[in-house]
Amino acid sequence: MNAPLTNTQEDENKLPLPLQPNFIIYAPSYNELSGGITVLHKLCDLINELGYSAKIWPYNHVPLLRFARGSGFKFTLIRTFKNIIKSICGKGRKNFRLGQKKHDKTTLAELQDLRDNTIVIYPEIVYGNPLDAKNVVRWWLYKPQFPPQEKRAEVAELYFYYSKAYLDKLITTNGSTLFALGCLAQDKYKKLNFGARRGYCHIVRKGKSRPLDQHPKDSILIDGLTHEETAKVFNEVEYCVSYDLYTALTRFAALCGCKVMIVPEKDVTLDDWEPDKKLRYGLAYGEENRSWAENTKHLIIGEMQKAQKRDIEMTKRFLYKCISHFK
Repeated sequence: MNAPLTNTQEDENKLPLPLQPNFIIYAPSYNELSGGITVLHKLCDLINELGYSAKIWPYNHVPLLRFARGSGFKFTLIRTFKNIIKSICGKGRKNFRLGQKKHDKTTLAELQDLRDNTIVIYPEIVYGNPLDAKNVVRWWLYKPQFPPQEKRAEVAELYFYYSKAYLDKLITTNGSTLFALGCLAQDKYKKLNFGARRGYCHIVRKGKSRPLDQHPKDSILIDGLTHEETAKVFNEVEYCVSYDLYTALTRFAALCGCKVMIVPEKDVTLDDWEPDKKLRYGLAYGEENRSWAENTKHLIIGEMQKAQKRDIEMTKRFLYKCISHFK
């Protein structure tokens, strides 16, 4: 027979259990053509799939009172002025899109979802702490855009990065952790043309500030095309030239059978560009290693299949680290 509960034990049983931390991901409207945006939305789906609570906070929807209290207000005021007007008019949320294949629990966050134990995840495109959250995760999906900011004593922060290539000395000393998820669109890219190919296509995207002189005049620009249109071009042309050093489209081009060359950036070595050899499969960084790229192209599929399994495990480790850090 179980021993009767003491008064103290009875009182403890009546106490409400502490709320499990919820997650809010500060993200732009869903856009399948942006790898950074798709992985932010994918993270929200994975967190919900693993039994936790996660919602998306629309990037264009700014809560004025919290924004004024949160750090980074002066720096981002001019940049976000149009977005504030949209939010006042209600357009920031009305025009916001979630992924078509999203998890059932993936919805838009409201002000009441911001609690003391809420963990807010900001990508590198966000400066400061516009939601005035007490627990902040910064996930660098690309190279940080903003100068360092003085930390507030009442705010705890944790750092993750998508690729070692995005790290600099400042971030490294902050004790950041690798956290990378696979792109959602990879199943749309397959090699369908095993016959003759001709011509070039090229990718600009984040390389728009660089000299665009490594492709012929009749090369097809990929920027702005849908995934279906892009896959069709990748299966027609022989060569793909990318001025963007880090877009997932280069690997998709290799999957479709293109000979891919990343246009090198001045003073950026092969290992500086991508330290992980497995992520270089099928990609030539400049002219020097084209034969190696062709000989490793067949390994991309295997790496992507492994990446799909790793996504769940990496997200579990991400959640454990966050919850342990902010408890």
